[in-house]
Amino acid sequence: MPSRRVPNYSVDLTKSPFDRANAWLDSVRDIPDYDVVHPQNTTHPQRFDAPISLRSSLRLISASGPDPSSPASSISVATTTFEFKVTHQLCNGGGTLHGGAVALIFDMCTSITIACAAREGFWNTPHVSRTLNCTYLRPLPEGEDAIVESEVVHLGKAMGLTRGVIKRKKDGANRDP
Repeated sequence: MPSRRVPNYSVDLTKSPFDRANAWLDSVRDIPDYDVVHPQNTTHPQRFDAPISLRSSLRLISASGPDPSSPASSISVATTTFEFKVTHQLCNGGGTLHGGAVALIFDMCTSITIACAAREGFWNTPHVSRTLNCTYLRPLPEGEDAIVESEVVHLGKAMGLTRGVIKRKKDGANRDP
């Protein structure tokens, strides 16, 4: 039976934003059998996000966060950039990135970006998405390399606002010319 260990998502505030983001990916990757399909085990099959959360699929390119020496009242803006390949597992029947996969990717990447803006007692513990809106402008076909840019727009005491964009890596396009 696969492990039911829950990863530790608390943010190590001593790390750089880049290291915080990679630590989040590591905490998921290190769960035993996370990406293993258990055909006889319908209770704990492969995790829904396994195809994208493993480091072989989603790779951190850059991360930035607020200057730790700035006052806690300053704006906690953070950004991340990831890259991934649109694999068959992430595609719909038409051979393009599935809308559900897009939502999953945004949910993961924007959550990781929040970790880059965390401070002691401020967004440094687990959180959940309350609302997730996606607008689809252009399909990404299977095999295409993509870039995900995420930013924290605002973090309040209980609610935050993030924004993400997925673009083709080869030319940065995310919409029709």
